Amino acid sequence: MKKMKIGIIGKPNVGKSTLYNAITMGDSKVGNYPFTTIDSNEGVGYVSLKCRCRELNLQDNPVNSICIDGIRFIPIKVLDTAGLVPDAWRGRGLGNQFLSEIMKAEGLIHVIDLSGETDEEGRIIENPDYDPKEEIQFIKEEVVRWIASVLENNLQKIEKQVRHMGIELETALHRILSGLNISLYNILDTLDNTGLKDVSQLNHENTLLEFSRNLLENSKPIIIAGNKIDKPKAEENYKRLKDEGIDVIPISALSEYILKRLTRDSIIHYVPGADDFEVLEPEKIDDKMHRILEMIREKILRKWGGTGVQKTLNTLVYDKLGYIAVYPVRDPNKFTDVKGNVLPDVYLIKKGSTVRDLAELIHTELASRVKYGIDALSKKRISLNYVLNHRDVISIAVY
Repeated sequence: MKKMKIGIIGKPNVGKSTLYNAITMGDSKVGNYPFTTIDSNEGVGYVSLKCRCRELNLQDNPVNSICIDGIRFIPIKVLDTAGLVPDAWRGRGLGNQFLSEIMKAEGLIHVIDLSGETDEEGRIIENPDYDPKEEIQFIKEEVVRWIASVLENNLQKIEKQVRHMGIELETALHRILSGLNISLYNILDTLDNTGLKDVSQLNHENTLLEFSRNLLENSKPIIIAGNKIDKPKAEENYKRLKDEGIDVIPISALSEYILKRLTRDSIIHYVPGADDFEVLEPEKIDDKMHRILEMIREKILRKWGGTGVQKTLNTLVYDKLGYIAVYPVRDPNKFTDVKGNVLPDVYLIKKGSTVRDLAELIHTELASRVKYGIDALSKKRISLNYVLNHRDVISIAVY
């Protein structure tokens, strides 16, 4: 099964690479200066949900995912790239060369510096007074203008297909944009929303920008992660953005990374998304690390209810992208696969999907042989058109 891919964007020096490392436990370069990341990084992160194992009083045997303390973690791909600066769409800085790659993602996490300690170029400023709202606006505009430039560069090709080859406008646009994970439905919605009916209208800059802006809204859900919540002005900036109606999830990428690193080394036990941790090896924690951990516990976990990193991933995938998680099993009574693994797999699938869609997702051959489904929780037989719910456990009967 192809893994979902999400991307991380933002200006330089906001903590994108730290967030990437916190999500994937990778070793992307992290530094206190712009353009630390000069190459793209791709790793694996995890969205989470409450596992069915404890409700069913089962010891599960995860195969395609992980279960920790009754929380199931499902793998997704995560892409991190260089920071975007003003006029990146024109080729300024390093971010432009990665926009075509980042746009292949289904959804984007836009990391901002809530502390206001860095300007639009990512440079540290003496008096932390940069308004994070500014970077929210200019980063989005850079992506919009880059999409517009892609269309503008291919306008002659689009016009030729429409005027001389009789191809529908939406089809011609899709041929150019499909490589950016933009669907035909996204394009049709955008054409309806903007009222664009003739290809000649794209020759006007304002129309082109309006179309590109609307297309971004339709095709690439973006969630804003406000990083560095431990910094002095971060809370003030967060509250102001919230009062202005701007949705921001406050995060501390560095805290998440530290907690996961120490958990990996078996020094503490921390489950991503939790609001506390347990120290396992106190003798391995020196005074400096003890102070850091206490700061994380008091100023991050207890104050904010967690580091915000897992919440960001879950909100993007479940709420913004509209996915649900479903457990397919072979035996609806034992909740096992053919090898006897209990609750082995969890699949991410779009809301509104059916039993038939689930079969297709698992394997195209299975979809051609499916007879009906069984809700393993109620033991009731369900039709192929049964609309799946979040955390359903489904057995698929085949010919």
